[in-house]
Amino acid sequence: MIGFGIVEIIFSQIKDFDQLWWLSIVASVMSFTYSTIGLGLGVAQITANGKIGGSLTGISIGTVTQTQKVWRSFQALGDIAFAYSYSIILIEIQDTLKSPPS
Repeated sequence: MIGFGIVEIIFSQIKDFDQLWWLSIVASVMSFTYSTIGLGLGVAQITANGKIGGSLTGISIGTVTQTQKVWRSFQALGDIAFAYSYSIILIEIQDTLKSPPS
């Protein structure tokens, strides 16, 4: 969180950062590229093994049971939902840090 805050402060100092329309295009291309690479690696792994090694509860890891994995997944989703309610505060911080127009 501290690192994210520092990055926000640095980016808030860039003049007319909201006018960088090309940045959205770069981000979209990067996201699509990463997704394509991940999909390609997944298909390559399935092809190499000849079967899908995981399941809905993932692969087996030591002494962690399937029930524990499902419970931890729900806990993670709950944490994300709880943190999302504070996202409006980040918008307020961004508005506060934004430099006034010159």
